[in-house]
Amino acid sequence: MTSSSTLSKSELTAEFVNPIISSTISVFEMMLGCTPKRTGLSLKQDVIPQHELSAVIGISGKAAGTLVLSLSESVGKGVLDRMLGITAEEINDEVCDAVCELANMIAGSAKAQLEHLEASISIPNIITGKGHTVHYPSNVSPICISFESEIGAFSIEAGFSDR
Repeated sequence: MTSSSTLSKSELTAEFVNPIISSTISVFEMMLGCTPKRTGLSLKQDVIPQHELSAVIGISGKAAGTLVLSLSESVGKGVLDRMLGITAEEINDEVCDAVCELANMIAGSAKAQLEHLEASISIPNIITGKGHTVHYPSNVSPICISFESEIGAFSIEAGFSDR
């Protein structure tokens, strides 16, 4: 078996995909009562997330990288409604807090499945607005995993390199 220190950046990012997918599905089922279906997997060609609401998590350890939960405004509001029963008319502090907590749960679950990388995760930062950018480690092509769910479409974007 290849150690994480000899994996290429693309292989290392790919190693995170299955734990991220399973963690996303599990957290959405448990916390939101909906089952997301993966609709796509691709390499990102730019640094602009698919949707206007992003929870950005830094990951460090034997691998360093960035994990982004990218949601549309309607999905962000749906997260708040399903988690806390609160209706929001627009993206506000409560929506951002709910999305932040959801992203933290997904990252924490994925981290538990990747113990061999001794990963540490940062507290999620929320970025809003169409066209915002997220930067990944140098020379990394992030992976974009698209999902569809009862509350709408969203994506997980991830890019990692070894340390």
